[in-house]
This record gives sequence, structure tokens and C-alpha cells, in this order.
Amino acid sequence: MPVIIFFCKKFGLYDYQNSRKIHSGNIPRLGGIGMFFSFLIASCIYLVLTKAENLNKVLPLLIACSIIFAFALVDDLCTLPAIAKLIVQLIAVSIVVSNGFRFKQIFAWVLPYPVSIVLTFGWILGVINAYNLIDGLDGLCGSFSISTVITLGILYKLTGNSEAVLCFMLAASIFGFLCFNWPPAKLFMGDAGSQFLGFMISVFPLFDSSTIFEYNKLLIMIVITAFPVFDTIAAIWRRIRDRRPIMSADRAHLHHKLLNMGYSKKSALFLLCFLQFLLCGSVVISYFLGAMRGMALLLESAAFVILFFSFVHYTNRAILIKQRKEAEQANTVADETSESDKAVESVESAKSEK
Repeated sequence: MPVIIFFCKKFGLYDYQNSRKIHSGNIPRLGGIGMFFSFLIASCIYLVLTKAENLNKVLPLLIACSIIFAFALVDDLCTLPAIAKLIVQLIAVSIVVSNGFRFKQIFAWVLPYPVSIVLTFGWILGVINAYNLIDGLDGLCGSFSISTVITLGILYKLTGNSEAVLCFMLAASIFGFLCFNWPPAKLFMGDAGSQFLGFMISVFPLFDSSTIFEYNKLLIMIVITAFPVFDTIAAIWRRIRDRRPIMSADRAHLHHKLLNMGYSKKSALFLLCFLQFLLCGSVVISYFLGAMRGMALLLESAAFVILFFSFVHYTNRAILIKQRKEAEQANTVADETSESDKAVESVESAKSEK
């Protein structure tokens, strides 16, 4: 990471400050390179040590995530059109889906193959872009990602899946980045980092696992990715409602609303991290409760996130309405003062002429 910071400063590769950004100063923005290559090198060593035992399962994942990372890095260096990014994401998703990475059931319902394919494509594409959008506050995307990946690693460890090793290796890579991204950030992950993490988090749970994990798999993933996913759904709805392009930027994401409610950057980060850790804890507990009782706990956790989003939304809207009224009153007073000054000037001018 220090080497990446050095090269970013040398070649001016910064996330420049603008009216939409909430950081101050120009911050190096290629931290995703460090996360990707540390994970890739560790994964190759893992494949060598396991003597290609997991090659057929892991190699397609590494190829697909490399494609996502490479084109997102190009997008960081020279902005690509949205359609080009979508095509690349579809190619990467096609690679993993064609190699068996897909949702096979929802609760007890075994999915028909076409439904399974469509659901998996929508899931992976959605999560990639959700983690890209949530990366707007120092340490936020990294904290969400590391907690999610560790939770998946614990679940795989409990179910006897060797893929737990991959989860913990990615968590270690994210931790190395977070040491430089924790507020005040010295380094940002960029689109290359956020899209890479979104892709890995969406695909990691698609390995075959135990009966209990498979039964609640979709619900588990909705819960531990709830903040980025629900925030993205809210953003899409907001832009459709306002008749703006879906890919347009704004300052109405969850962390923006918390800042508007009076939270500092650190307190907003700590609050969201605390709630995320609670969700991850509920997911692990749900595994020990069994399929049905675990499903009930997961549904309660999802309902909690919905209530939290609703509370933040309506509280923020009330604050905005109050601010708008105060601004209108201030403008009215200013106009009245201006008119009064003009009347006084008119009277004084008339006296002077007399």
C-alpha cells in the first residue's frame, strides 16, 4: 500500500475533491491494486499447496475477478462508458455461472435452471454495483466487505468447506488496505477495489455447501449485504422518481443522510459498522438454530434494516423540510429588508431633491 501511495502521488492519480465528495484534499485512489494482487498471489499459493485439488472450482473465479478488476482499473485511469462496464461485468458473470456458481434453491424450493441463471446474474451484477456505490465514506466499503467475508469464512468453516481459506485470505487483504483507508484516509480503493470486492462477495457464497446453508443462502446474503444493497435500491428508486439517469451521482446515500442528521464522519462510520457486525452475528447464530428457526432470525434481521432505513429517510426528510423553510424565511426577511432600504433611500432622495 505505501508503494501504491508513492506512485499515485508521483503520477497525480488522485480522487480529486469536488462538490459531491465528502473528503477533503486529493487522496490516492488505487488501493484496489494492493487488495487484488495480495489475494491473487495468496490464492495461487493455495492452489499449489492443495495440488490442484480445488483448481476446477477456484480457477474460473480467479479469471472472472481478474477481468472485473482489470477493466475497473482502466475505468479508474480513463473513464469508460457505462455500457462498456456492463458488458465486461456480464462476461465475468458468465464465466462463473457457466462453471456452476449459481443459486440452486430458495428455502425448500429447488430453482428451475432458467430461474437459477437469471437470479444469479441479477444478484452478482447488483452486488458489484452496490459495493461500488457505497464506497463514499472513509473505511465504509472496506469495513462492510471484511465483516461479510469473515462471516462467510466462519460459515464455510462450520460446514467443512475448504473455501473458508479463500474468505480469510481476502479478509486479510482488505485489512491491509483498511490500515490506510481508516479515517482520515490516506488511500482510496477506487472502482477497481470496490467492484472487485463486490464481485467476490457476490460469488463466494455460491460454492456448494451444507443443507442448512443452502436452505437459507439467499436470505443470508441479503442480510449481510443489506446496507449496500438496500442503499442501491433506494438510489435507483430515487433517480427514477426524479426522472434522472440511474447512473447519475447524488448526495442522498445512507451515509450522506447520517451526516445531514448531525453525525460526524467517524460517528456515522462507527454506527454503520456496529449495525453491520450485529447483522453478521445474527447470520452466524442462525446457522446454529437450524433451517426454520434460522430463517425466522434472518427475516427479523432484514426487517430491522428496513426499519433503520425508513427511520433515517424520514428523519433526514424532516430536516431537509425544516432547512428549506428556514431558508425561505431568511430569503423573505432579506427581501423585506431590501425593500425597506429601498423605500428609505427613495424618501431620502426625495428630500434631497426638495
